[in-house]
Formats: sequence, structure tokens, C-alpha cells
Amino acid sequence: MKKINLYTMLLIALWLGSFLSCVEDKGNNVLSEINEIKISGIEDRYDLTSYLETLNIEPDIECTLKDFSEDNLEYLWFFCKDSASTSNHSHEKISTERDLSYKVDVPPGTYTIYLQVTDKLSGLKFEKAFKLYASSRFVRGFYLYGDKADGTVGLDFVSMPVGKDTMLMKDIFINSLQVKGAKDLIFTGHYNNGYNALWAVTHDSQYAIEYSAQLEKVDIIPDKNIDDHIYTTLSSVQRPFHLTNISPGTYGPMCVSLSGEARSRLIITENEIFVGNLSLSEAYSNPINRDNANTDQLFKPYPVAFYSATASTVSYACFFDMTNRCFKKPGHRVLSSATKCDKPSYDSESPFYFDQNKYTPVRQIVHGENGYGNNGRSYALMNDSDGNYFVYAFTAPTDYSSDPIKHYAKSIDMSVAIDFARADHYAFFSMQSIILYSVDSKLYAYDYNRNDCKLIEDCGAQITYLAMEHQSTLSPTNFVVATYSDSGGGVVRKYSIADDMNTIKVTPHEKDVWETDLKVVKVLWKYSTY
Repeated sequence: MKKINLYTMLLIALWLGSFLSCVEDKGNNVLSEINEIKISGIEDRYDLTSYLETLNIEPDIECTLKDFSEDNLEYLWFFCKDSASTSNHSHEKISTERDLSYKVDVPPGTYTIYLQVTDKLSGLKFEKAFKLYASSRFVRGFYLYGDKADGTVGLDFVSMPVGKDTMLMKDIFINSLQVKGAKDLIFTGHYNNGYNALWAVTHDSQYAIEYSAQLEKVDIIPDKNIDDHIYTTLSSVQRPFHLTNISPGTYGPMCVSLSGEARSRLIITENEIFVGNLSLSEAYSNPINRDNANTDQLFKPYPVAFYSATASTVSYACFFDMTNRCFKKPGHRVLSSATKCDKPSYDSESPFYFDQNKYTPVRQIVHGENGYGNNGRSYALMNDSDGNYFVYAFTAPTDYSSDPIKHYAKSIDMSVAIDFARADHYAFFSMQSIILYSVDSKLYAYDYNRNDCKLIEDCGAQITYLAMEHQSTLSPTNFVVATYSDSGGGVVRKYSIADDMNTIKVTPHEKDVWETDLKVVKVLWKYSTY
């Protein structure tokens, strides 16, 4: 019985094979061979960058009929976006040429592309499918923020796709409102919760900016204002608000939001500090930069919230009161519940006072930042009316029960630190007792422990930005310098400074040099797929 079945199946298979390889010519009632087409020379997967790269494919087409002319073939390339939803499924024709040359002008995503070859004589169609993985050029890299030659705000992006060459994408900001006067760019790293993550700050206002990696260019988000989230009853509050900082920011190469599970957020304006809890809603009540909850009188905050830059989450911080010249901390164990600020519970001159009024002349803050080295120390550069400068190193408190931990206070020898008081920018190298600073086109490094100053480089153009840069690599030794001239435009360079207590050694990164048309005032790392 099994033998009969196998024999029968073999006869059926032979009959089907002859049927599929022939077609009836109704004109003369004879069977003609079918021209079968084999498509090869196409990879199963292509990885390209949206809005930038071109997909080039030259397929190999083989016909089973020896004398068959390719003039009798028609070609159709089309794609559909992979989607679980049938309502979103659609095909789109991209070419009718034999060879494909297609600029990937589609949003980032995964697509299935088909080459369909049609035999015009028989009408039979043959297909080859493959995947296109279109990645965004705005997922990973640096924002370059500044002014164009006409004074309007501009934005470039140094795109650093994983496994691909670095590319500078110029002029990605539409700037439909033609805003001017770039001052700062703030990225908070929040995702898909209704709170905008990217803010462009100008000298007179601030604007929420689109930041989706799906977009080819970004613009101002209309009707998105800081003011709309602040509900204050104090007469001393000054509207409209002028944003100077949003804290905590992001941490590390993946731009993890530092607000963590507590979801605490600080909004610092020119005159106020507001706190909120994002797990509830983005709403802020009365500012906390006052000495008690029953007064309308506010102190002017320095626009930095001091906290450890090595922390994976931030639940507490401290500030500097520029009006009363004193370091202070939020007056509640829960940051988002604070209504006032308090002085540290204990103060002594070892190694420096929190209250700068205890010095004669009194000292004021010039520059402050959170360092990455030495377990996330923070730094403050102070001066007085006699022209003296001092460096304070401390670790910010992690809760209300602790004060900032003081590490040292050092004096700047103004006879050695060349033109230090004229500096436009400062940056602390947190691994050593070194402060970088710039004067016009010159970049200096001063070791305030060894009292050694070194001219690193005359950049040949005005230095418009100087800052340490640990976000992209978690290296405390990297820093960024931006320069600008009317004739040469802007240049952004990256450097490393050696972690060596005996010398000052700075090495430029040969590949990390980006020419831009902008007068750059901020270089900001971003790594996010949204």
C-alpha cells in the first residue's frame, strides 16, 4: 500500500512540474516554456541613516530562457513599514528602475522593501524582499547651540551613530519665531511624560524645543511655557520668568534622568527657585529661595544646584544665596516639599565659612559647577572687592540631616595666574587642583596647589565656550572649547587633560573638531532614541 502511494505521489509531482514550467499559447494551441526569473545580489538587511544616506542596490537578474531579453521586464521597488496594526500598513513606490538609488527620506524605523520584477509577455511577477533599518542621526551626539551671523538662534548636531562615522548636521533648528540671543541650552532627559526635555534659553526668554529623534529638523513648541506651570501667591515673584537652569539634569552616556524615583525637579530662574514632584504633575507653588515660609522676601540664587555628578539619582541639593552671600540648603527633608531654605546647621572657618559675610571683605561667587571626579565634588570660585580669588571644594548634601562636606579652600595667586580676573570662562578639572580658564582667544590652566600656570593654546579666535565634558564617556579628563571669528566662523574642539599631580598636560582630540557657522554658547550631549 505504501509503495502504491509513493508511486502515485511521484507521478503527481512530475505532472505539476511540467505544468508549472509551461504555459499554453492559445494562438497555436502549443505549450511554451515559462521564463522563470531569479533575483539575487540583494542583502537580507541594510542599515542606513534617515534623511542622510542613500540606499544603492544593483540586483542580479537571471532568466531561465536563454534568448529572453530583459527589455521585456518591468521593475518596481516599494516598501511598507513594519507595523502590528493593519490600519497603518501601506505600500509606497520608490522606483521603477532596474538599479535602486534611493535617499532614505523616511522617519527612523524598520521597513520591508520589495523588488518586484514582472515578465511583460506572461504577466508573471517575481519578488525579493529585504529589511531596511533606518536609524536616526539625532539619537547620539552633541547639540551645538549658538547664534548665526545675523544674530538669530541656531542649532547644529554632531551625529555619532554607533558603528558609523561622525557627521556634523548643520542648521537643524527651523526657528519659526526668529528668536535671537542664544544663552543656554538645557536637556533634562525626561521621556514621554508630557514634560518637555529640551529648552533653548535666550537673553530675554526661553523656548521649549522639539527633541524627537524621528524629526529631520526641530522647531519651537508653540504654547509651551514655564509660566503656565507656576502657581505662586508671592508679590515678590517677577513674571515673566527667565529660566537659568533645570535640575537635576542627566547622567552618563545614555542620558539617564537624575530625578529618579523621587521625580523631584528644580526650576531656577533669575530670581526664584521652584521645586516640584513630577510623579504628581508639573506644577510649582511658591519659590523656596527665602529664609522662612512667611515672608515674600526672596534672595537671588546662583543658577546652579549643587549635587554629586556621579549620582545615579538626585534627591537633594544645595544653593548659593547671592543676596546674603551664603551657602544654603532646602529647609525640608523632602526636596519637593520644601518651602524655604536654611543655612547649614554648623559653620566654621575650617577650611572655609559657608557664610561669606564672615570674611572682610565679604566674598561673592563667580563660578560654580558639579565635578565628576573625586566622587562628585562640587566647586565654587569666589572673589572679593580687593580682587582676591578663592577656590572652594565640597561635596553637596544628600539629605536634610547633613550639611555640605568641606574639602579645601585655596587662594589664587594673581601674580602667577595670568589675566585670571579677565577670564570669560572657567572650568574645574575635578581630578586635580586645576582650573581651566580662557581670556579672549587664549586657553590657560592653573594648578592652584602647585601654583603653576600654563598657556595651553592661543586658539586664534574668541573663545565662546569652555566646559568639562564627562557625560558622553564618563571620563572626568575631557573638556570642550568653542571659538568664533567673523571670518572663520565657529570651531568646536575636544581635549583631554592628564590626571597628573606633578604637571599640566593637555592633549587635543584630533578627530573631535567640528566646524560650524554658529557662535557656540553651549555644547550638550544627548543619547536617546525618542
